[in-house]
Parts: sequence; structure tokens; C-alpha cells
Amino acid sequence: MPRLFLISALCLILLSVLAHGSRGRPASLDIAAGAAAPDEVLVRLRPAAMSLSDAVLSERLGAGVSARLPALATLRLRLPPDEAVAAAVARIGRLPLVERAEPNYRLHGAAIPNDPVFSAQSAYLGLIEAPAAWDIEVGDAAVLVAVLDSGIDLAHPDLEGKVWTNALETDNGRDDDRNGCIDDRHGCSFLTSGPENQACGERPAAVVDDDNGHGTFTAGIIAASANNATGMTGAAPGVTIVPVKILDCLGAGTAGDAAEGLLYAARVGARVANISFSADGDSFTLANAIRAAYERNSMVIVAATGNEGAGRVNFPARLAETIAVASSGMTADAEGRSAFSNWGPEVTVAAPGLNIIGPVPAAFCGQGWLCLPDQPYAVASGTSFAAPLVSSLAALLVSHNANLSPESVRRLIVDTAAPLPDRDTPGWAGAGRIRMRVALAQPRFFLGVAGVARD
Repeated sequence: MPRLFLISALCLILLSVLAHGSRGRPASLDIAAGAAAPDEVLVRLRPAAMSLSDAVLSERLGAGVSARLPALATLRLRLPPDEAVAAAVARIGRLPLVERAEPNYRLHGAAIPNDPVFSAQSAYLGLIEAPAAWDIEVGDAAVLVAVLDSGIDLAHPDLEGKVWTNALETDNGRDDDRNGCIDDRHGCSFLTSGPENQACGERPAAVVDDDNGHGTFTAGIIAASANNATGMTGAAPGVTIVPVKILDCLGAGTAGDAAEGLLYAARVGARVANISFSADGDSFTLANAIRAAYERNSMVIVAATGNEGAGRVNFPARLAETIAVASSGMTADAEGRSAFSNWGPEVTVAAPGLNIIGPVPAAFCGQGWLCLPDQPYAVASGTSFAAPLVSSLAALLVSHNANLSPESVRRLIVDTAAPLPDRDTPGWAGAGRIRMRVALAQPRFFLGVAGVARD
């Protein structure tokens, strides 16, 4: 950018700020203890400011630039050791170059793996008509499903051949394909080293090994191999998983990690993203990343509503761009709301989330996961595990018709769901429990230059 243009652009920014003041910025910020990374903030800059160097921005913002998200015009800043997050957000948010500042809210996996009850896989797959759906579509290996979670067990026998391989990348310490991740042969990790995850140790970005179990479990619900005489079958067994590690060994991460990971998944071509986590606060940066992936990359984004058994849908599931999934099923009542499942007007659909079977790294059996006898498969409950069943349906729909938009996928899922009784929580299931076969059996339409043609 020529220097005169840059100076002019910065002057325009300053004039704009003087004219409009601090419209839209909160007067104060109340951050619950532990709800955000203690030494970071996320900052969206005014457009021309992104051309400034890290050194210049660090000086003007009074904090170090630790990462850039160019697609969102956003910086991840490391604060001075003596500055609190709330004070930094208020200070930085008033600067002329800044459009918005916010805490880097923490995320938590929405699982309840410590309260499992054994059940047959067919019990819940039959409820959503998965076996009948496979007569129509089992999934296309070219359809990539990003699982933003704690990583994946690449050596698990039911996930062999199910994980994406980046043919454009080699193990040479460089970002060969310039997708934002070095040596990402099988996905990428976006965990940052900080006080919140020091107990887990540092790992290179190329290492997506699962040190918690949640990510492997979630990925297996979607794409575990079928008809291989081993273990279980995924609900969309033909599709391919892109592991995006944004949760650490404790099941924790930050909104900044998730935003970077989601944009990475979009860049490598994922058509569906499963986000089985909740954040402790509404993150503008993560919401912006979800919006960008949805609008620019036609990504279907499926999210868990949360496990507090409360009348609210957690962030980010409550965003309009996501398909918010509640958990159906309780003891002796497959049509009731699971006691742990959150509910609210933002719920899109429900799927079984009680006593779901999934793969886990064998070393974690008995370590927070109750496994089947002598097998690396566990039984667990949570909206975390209802969401991947809906992600599976979305992936099958995209496999069956690659021209479907995210809104078309949502419409098919909603319009074919089976209503469930409200009981004491009206609207808890949204449109109802998903029906995979019925959704896949709907007539397909294509938009063409001459109008609408029916397939």
C-alpha cells in the first residue's frame, strides 16, 4: 500500500471514530472468574490498520501481537502482566484503530462421559432411521467434516482410513500449501500455550493426537468404519474427518483457538463442522468466524446446546448460523428431553444424546471413560454426542447433493424432523428429532441459469 494512501486511510479512520464515538462498546465488562484467558484479548481492527506491522500495532495497542486472523481483520493480543482483561478491553476498545475488543473466552467440551449406561448402538440409530438412510447414502469420502475438539486417535482401529490426509503438505517444517498450518498432514492444532493449559504440555501444530478422548468419541460417532468386522459404525461412515484440535487434555480451550480452527477448516474445504463445546461468554470473534465460514464457504455448522439442564441455549449454538442440537432420550422414554439437555427458542432439532457409543483411545478406558469390556469403546451422554448425529445427517445430505447450501441443509433437516412432546419444557426439541432416511429421500432441486430444474 502506498504510504500516502495509508496515511489518508488512517486519517479517515480517526475522523470516523471522532464522529461516531464509541457506539456499540459496552460501558463496563463483567467477566466471571475463569471465563476468559487471563492474559489475552481479541481485537478487531478497522480495515486499513491491518496493514501495519506487528511492531507498530503492539506499540499503539499497548499489547503484544501473538496472532493475526486476516480474514476477520482481528488480532490476538498478549497483555502486559499487570493489566487485567476487563481493563484492557475497555482501554483498547477506545483506541482509534480499533473497531471492537473482547476477552478471549474459554470453551468447554459439552460432554458427560462420567455418567454412562451401556446400551446397544442400534437403539438410538434406529430412532433416527440411520440404517434405512444408508440404503440411500453412506457418505462420500470427498465430503470433509471438521471436528473442532480435543483431537483424534489416529491409531484407533475404527478410524483407520477415515481421517483426512493433506496431499499438499510434507513434513518439512514449512507451510507448503499456505493454509495457515505447518506440516498439517492430518489436520491441525490451534491450542496456544498459556497458563490455562500448561498442565497438558506444549505440542506442535501438526500434532492432533487426542489427549482427552472427547474428540475421538465425537469423530467416531460420525465416521467410524462400517462393515469392517471391528467395533461400531459411524452414522455417516463414508465421509472423511478433518481433526481440528482446539481443546486440551482438560477439555478446555479459548474462543480465539476455535475461531482460528474454524477458518482453517473452511480453507481446507470442510463442508460440515461439528462444534461440541460451549463458551463461557459470547465471543464476537468466534461468532464472526462462524458467520464467515457459513456465508463465504457454505459450511454447515452444527453445535451442542449445553448440558446444564437449563432453559438457555449456550453460545455458540444460539447463533443463527448454527444448527443447535438438543439431546432427546431419558430412561424408559425415548421421546423426552434428556435431563441434562439445555433448551430454548434457538434449538433447531434434537437427536439422541443418552448412552451413546463411541471410540476412545484405549489408554483412557477407566480414566474418565467407562468402556465396553476389553474394547476401546465407551458409553457416554451429552449434547456433545447428539450434535455429531446431526452433523452426520448434514454430511450425508451434502454427499447426496453437493449443490446444497447450508440453509438448504438446515431446511431439509428441520422440515423432515419428527415432533416430540413438549411436556414441561415447551419447544425444547425445536422442530423435533431428526429422521435421516426421510431427509435423504426428499426430491432434489438444482438452481440453473434458466430457472429451477428438478432432478
